[in-house]
Amino acid sequence: MAQTLRPFVTDLQAVGLRPLFASLCLTVSLGATSVWADPDFLESLDFDGDGTVTVSEVALVRNQQFIQIDRDGDGKINPEEFDRSLQNARARFRQMGQGYQAHNASPGRIDAFTFADTDADGFISRREFHRHSDRFAHSLDRDGDGIVSHADMQR
Repeated sequence: MAQTLRPFVTDLQAVGLRPLFASLCLTVSLGATSVWADPDFLESLDFDGDGTVTVSEVALVRNQQFIQIDRDGDGKINPEEFDRSLQNARARFRQMGQGYQAHNASPGRIDAFTFADTDADGFISRREFHRHSDRFAHSLDRDGDGIVSHADMQR
């Protein structure tokens, strides 16, 4: 499973979405200091506050961001809303002292919006967003034990 998600994560990194997954749970390419190593990042994903971050909690936290991203409330995320959420996430991480370097998707790869828009209608529906959240949450659990740990973040 992790092997099949690596191209997905690489595509997300290429378009600068890593921090978005922390608050919006999409991926931004970061500098030498990584948000993944920040204990506050994992704590922000611990939905029930039990000190353990499960794959389900990561997906749940991300899924709750849908309403914030869907600014016009039409039940789908358009490219402009998606881009605005990216810019907001980048600004939050700059304020935290995190750097990032934006990259375009490499030839033969699709950008994160296109990847999430599985029916290619130009919008990300709630269902597509939730499916994308689940894939991302599983990609964070590098050892496959159902828990996202600091060790997973370091791999």
